[in-house]
Amino acid sequence: MQRRTFLQSLFGLMLLPVNAIAAAWNKAAFEASTLQQATAGLSIQTEVPSDQISLLAPDKAENGAVVQIEMVSRIPNTEALALFVADNPTPLIANVVFTAGTQPKLVTRIKMAQTSQVKVVAKVGDRYFTTSKQVIVLEDGCGGTDTDAKFEPSLKMRARLVGEVTEVKLIIVHPMTTGRSKNAAGEIIPAHFMQTITATLHDKLVLEAHCSTAISKNPYFTFYVTGAKLGDQIMVKWQDNMGYAGQGQIAVAV
Repeated sequence: MQRRTFLQSLFGLMLLPVNAIAAAWNKAAFEASTLQQATAGLSIQTEVPSDQISLLAPDKAENGAVVQIEMVSRIPNTEALALFVADNPTPLIANVVFTAGTQPKLVTRIKMAQTSQVKVVAKVGDRYFTTSKQVIVLEDGCGGTDTDAKFEPSLKMRARLVGEVTEVKLIIVHPMTTGRSKNAAGEIIPAHFMQTITATLHDKLVLEAHCSTAISKNPYFTFYVTGAKLGDQIMVKWQDNMGYAGQGQIAVAV
């Protein structure tokens, strides 16, 4: 049963101020207030619609605080996938870079402030391809539910080999506060969110994800790696905007 459940991974879990990774976080793009500014911040140029990009999202989201998204590119040599919600206060949700051997495919959960177009842009060399979908939001997911609480992060991971592909799932306990909510005293709760997540196999980078405040509380990610064997160790590290960091590792199992 242990192989079929998330495994608590506390190897090297830490709360240390680490600034090296966060320096790569694109402040201009993630803090942009319009879709045009956000895409410009990532230097995205002419976008070509493509049916080789898949965006799986609900037609209607009952709770905008937790909207599950799957984005996939079947375009060869895809280097990165950027996820946007056009009508969020800050439209850029995540920008995920994939190395050779990692499938350009990611599942995560996001916050949506209102009904909006959700868009994925795939970077392939110096070209950009895109697809989008309208998602109806029945309850605002970007405000009012944040609460003050002691920060006690943890990381759970699972790495399961299916054929030649390892499916890696992880959940990081983190408040992901937006900086737009108030506590019971009417005071603004500062933004506290995951900025960067990296994954390595054999000490080589396989994925780097940069995130915004619009990733849902307790970030959830699934990604897919080729070239791993049973027993190989996959290491995940994260860092947030307040300088806290943590890490964990898991052995590939079946």
